[in-house]
Amino acid sequence: MNVISSSLRIMCLSILLTACTADGGTNNPVFRPFQWYSYANGDDIRANCAPGRNARYRLIYNAIYDEQVRTYDILQIVTSDSATQTTRVFRGGISVNWLLGAGGSGPAATHESKEVISLKDLIAIEQALIKSGFEKPAIKGQILHSDEFYWIAMVCRDGNFKYYAWTDDNADIAKLPFREVLSRGDKTGVPFQEPYVPVVFGRSSRYYNGGRDSTYFKLQIGDNGLDL
Repeated sequence: MNVISSSLRIMCLSILLTACTADGGTNNPVFRPFQWYSYANGDDIRANCAPGRNARYRLIYNAIYDEQVRTYDILQIVTSDSATQTTRVFRGGISVNWLLGAGGSGPAATHESKEVISLKDLIAIEQALIKSGFEKPAIKGQILHSDEFYWIAMVCRDGNFKYYAWTDDNADIAKLPFREVLSRGDKTGVPFQEPYVPVVFGRSSRYYNGGRDSTYFKLQIGDNGLDL
């Protein structure tokens, strides 16, 4: 009996760990909390970042995690002068109302669009990133609070992986130039949540006084990604 129980525990842990590895999507509300760190760190992009492979871009806009998260995954198609941009918008909290939908329509309301963008648009995204300071080294020790506004960007080009984050401490979040360029390939139909100064009553490891269903966590930037 103990052997069976131990085997079941190992099997469940194995399944959970497999589910925790991001595969480039953020659609599953059950596994999303477990996948989020991996996804935000670009683990799947890093694992496939090699010379000669398609360039990949990922940008994440955290507009207070419980209220709106926007993700942009871009894959360059090397055999043509284009790329695909997959945009997702959702509410990231742990309550029953997992996803952001029109009128709070609940879990079935995930908004996603997949568009082919031109090489010209891809170059514009690249230039906007550079203009925003993306080529500078990541700010080691920088803290990203889930109940605030921030952007993360990561890119794999010809086997080289680069990571950077923007908060109110090092940028004007509302005026970062890549936002406008990304909007061209964003057909989700969900309005962009503009930055504002949130009221924070007190944080804890999981909940704070924003309510029973409010989530709080923080991410810390390391050398070229999230600090484990």
